[in-house]
Amino acid sequence: MPSDISESSSSIPPDTRARIQHLAGSLLDHYKIHEPPVPAEYMLKHPLHNLWQPNPSKVSFIIGHGLYRYAPRLAEARQLYRLICENPDARRIGLDAPWPASRREVKYFARCLLMPEAWIRQLPEVDRTPDAISERFQVTSFDALIRLAELGYAVPDSPAIGAIE
Repeated sequence: MPSDISESSSSIPPDTRARIQHLAGSLLDHYKIHEPPVPAEYMLKHPLHNLWQPNPSKVSFIIGHGLYRYAPRLAEARQLYRLICENPDARRIGLDAPWPASRREVKYFARCLLMPEAWIRQLPEVDRTPDAISERFQVTSFDALIRLAELGYAVPDSPAIGAIE
């Protein structure tokens, strides 16, 4: 039986999800990114309107390998969220998102940024699998699985999905 952690069953309120999705979309627009993979590292190193100082020591640069080779990209996206949300100037230019944010909200942002809903929905059905999305979007298969479930697609049973959301 497929797991379902779609938008309606999430612990993140709908208005918070909408704000996070809007922030992710705004960043993609500002950086003129229209296809995967989203360059999270570039975004960290080239701040919009000099809103933050690039500081690679603040990002966990774990060398990923095997199943986790793309985990550092998700860490970069989460760091980007924190840098933006902690900056009052970001809100002034319209980059608004909930802060303080729960771990689930920060992880949700990373998935929204690296796997935008419209891009996932545009994929042919045969490419809408965790492994195919992992390769195309350069994210972990687990995060691709979570994203598919968030968007209402059927995914294999996994008791850990709801706990990690």
